[in-house]
Amino acid sequence: MAKFITGKQLKEEVYEIIHKAKKQLLIVSPYIKLDDYFKKALFENHKKNSELHIIIAFGKNEKNPQRSLKKEDLDYFKDFPNISIVFIPNLHAKYYSNEKKGIITSINLYDYSFENNVEFGVISETSLLGGSGIDKEAWEETMKILSENHTIFIRRPNYKKKFLIAKDYVGSETLLDLTDELLSGGLKSKRNVFEFMDKTFVDEIEHTERPSREEFERLIEGNATKTTLEMSPPKTKSKLLSATNLGKLKGRSYAEVIEVMIANGYVVDKTTITVNGKSVGIKYKENAKGDKWIVYPQSLVELL
Repeated sequence: MAKFITGKQLKEEVYEIIHKAKKQLLIVSPYIKLDDYFKKALFENHKKNSELHIIIAFGKNEKNPQRSLKKEDLDYFKDFPNISIVFIPNLHAKYYSNEKKGIITSINLYDYSFENNVEFGVISETSLLGGSGIDKEAWEETMKILSENHTIFIRRPNYKKKFLIAKDYVGSETLLDLTDELLSGGLKSKRNVFEFMDKTFVDEIEHTERPSREEFERLIEGNATKTTLEMSPPKTKSKLLSATNLGKLKGRSYAEVIEVMIANGYVVDKTTITVNGKSVGIKYKENAKGDKWIVYPQSLVELL
């Protein structure tokens, strides 16, 4: 359900949304200024979590963007392993959201605002047992706005593929950096943040998994004429199902399946797969007419 909050409760809820984010963190604030509390108490641990995709949207002051976000704070955000930063010239809205709840509010992510201003907000939570649709509507509208504005920085994690859906983080790579162009007041490039939603993988060196003697002997028998044996481990391919059919396996509705996938950071909504979603095998499927929908590995039924 949605609830009106103000005063200390509003501040504490914004802090909690930032601090407890595990899969996704969206911050929409025209003005951002970070003091030590924001940096060291709320954000710093997120530098260790490459699974957390942080989206920062800020705006105003197109000719002097440092009035909205100073270079030192912009550089601070650029250190995170999985982050997107978008500049929205006419931004006035403020919205904070993670995979569990969101707040539509008047408060900027600005230390002065948190210490001195009278601010209002509406908090809403999403759960399988119900909850408000306000946060989902806010999230979807924000995604639309992000797609129409200036992406200025993208940093994405690299992973080494392991057996099935397991993976090892092997560092991050900056895929886009237009911050100098922005700070000079001459931002001309316009890149869509959703161009960069595919997670990068670094393939493991072949043959790192040793086959058993029995597997090796079966390969010999079945490939007697081959001079080279493929010795990669056997792979179990998970069947891909629609959200409706996946839900039927556990008696869940379509809406409940989507709720679970959003909560785990695998989809933004019923039509958009996240970086994390693609990494676990969620895909788009398209028919001959061009109709497109999302399908999920059957193995994800364990989440329901």
